[in-house]
Amino acid sequence: MIGVSLPLDWLITGQGLPETADNVLSALKAEGVRSIELRTVRKHHTAEDVKRVAETLWDKGFLISLHGDAKTAEGIVQELFAPIEGLFHNMRQPSVNITVHPIQGDNVKLLTTVADYITQNSLPVTVALENNRRLPDKTEGDSAALVLEIVKKVDRPQVGICWDMGHYMYWWRKNHPDEPVVLPGQEFLKRVIHTHIHALAGLKTHFPLDTHSLPLKQFLDGLCYEYFGLYNLELEYPRFQELRALLPALVGSVRELRAQMPLCANIYDEVRDNFDRWFLSALTTLDGEDGTKFGLIHSSSYLFNFHGYRVGMDIAFRNARYLAETPSKCASLLKALDLMIISHNHRDHFEESTVKLLAQTDMEWVIPDFLYDIALVYGISPEKIHIAKKDEPLTVGKLTLLPFPGRHFRPGTARGVPEYGYYVTAVGSPSIALPVDVRDFSLEGLPNIPKADYCFANVWLGDGRGLDESFSPLDCQFAELMLHFSHKNILLTHLNEDGRRDKDLWCSRHGELLQRKLTELSPKTKVFIPARGQVIELK
Repeated sequence: MIGVSLPLDWLITGQGLPETADNVLSALKAEGVRSIELRTVRKHHTAEDVKRVAETLWDKGFLISLHGDAKTAEGIVQELFAPIEGLFHNMRQPSVNITVHPIQGDNVKLLTTVADYITQNSLPVTVALENNRRLPDKTEGDSAALVLEIVKKVDRPQVGICWDMGHYMYWWRKNHPDEPVVLPGQEFLKRVIHTHIHALAGLKTHFPLDTHSLPLKQFLDGLCYEYFGLYNLELEYPRFQELRALLPALVGSVRELRAQMPLCANIYDEVRDNFDRWFLSALTTLDGEDGTKFGLIHSSSYLFNFHGYRVGMDIAFRNARYLAETPSKCASLLKALDLMIISHNHRDHFEESTVKLLAQTDMEWVIPDFLYDIALVYGISPEKIHIAKKDEPLTVGKLTLLPFPGRHFRPGTARGVPEYGYYVTAVGSPSIALPVDVRDFSLEGLPNIPKADYCFANVWLGDGRGLDESFSPLDCQFAELMLHFSHKNILLTHLNEDGRRDKDLWCSRHGELLQRKLTELSPKTKVFIPARGQVIELK
């Protein structure tokens, strides 16, 4: 999600920038900006002024974040929270981040005091400590290392790092002018909860991205995986006002940032905006007692309704559990399920946090024999478990399932995990083949099962090849293998999964490529790419 820092004093008074707030906010909204950082909230600002600005931004559809002004560890609560005390009554967003600079003093005490205050008052607040160009005493030094050391010592869930990419680049260029830029370490990156993004003109910071220098793509790629905070632009108009007008600088920077955003970051936004709706839509699969229906919750999390017998398979939420509300309510939302089928032990199929929630319901489980002990550890009662064994038919409720060995190991290697696919039949319903995650596309040694009416095909085209343009011969091999399971209907899933790096991410373009390949090889086969939340009647 893209945010932009704007001066709080200008938002309050309308003075200080050569544009009206309405014009700037309208332009940013048109560019897809979702959040505004109030820069800087100081102790002289009144709670009424800050609340009025926040209400205006909320009314226009923006979220807010805050840049606070920390001076002393002893006075930090008053400095940070007095001006914003009005925000927490009827706040129109789940939480708010406050960014502060390190002080020339006891920063561990500063952040611990803030964390204690947040906890004691149950405030929906996080605090991010920002790396600067220089150390708090204005001397040159590695501010990123200092910030990491402080945050590690504080070690509170409400406290993280604001990675100021422009200031980090200043430090690097100042101290390592002839060396390629190296990202902060993984320990730093995993603690980042907010960003400030701006380019450099020489060693001057806070310039527009589209006309000045910053290794933006490198920084974004290094950060984006499992980062759920804002990508927040922080330009300072007085620094470049003789070179560029304000609106073109803001709009150009937003466009440059969006152009460099990794796919996974865009998917996180899509999930944040839509997942709750998708989940609730998919749940309508479970309505009714007639017919056979399928609904897609997540990339490879399925719901089925076999004439009133309600079945889930490999329900997992990955990073959606951090981005949406419904995953935490899955036990209640899925309580109507009669059965859950599990294929293998990867977190997009057998997710510990989700299984522990669903284990509290009355549903029964089909668990592969090699996962039985883990299922018990996750809290599933033994009396609810039906053990799946290779090539042994299993009747549960209205279903007959034939587990068969999956193809999750790469050919000729030990890379992969044990897995069962399933051939599923029920009286009055079409047959379904579920080969699950396939890494070996050989046509030899496949299970001796009839052709199914439907095959659910989890897309995969090679390790680390998500950004490739060509996938020959794997695309053809994948298609031929899935046609072995069904010549009638193939549904392509395992797409747009949040929680994967771009190089390992299969998205819509890969599904469309395989759809064309399957149609080319078997024109009479119907090939679907179900959308998340979509419900399909299986006939």
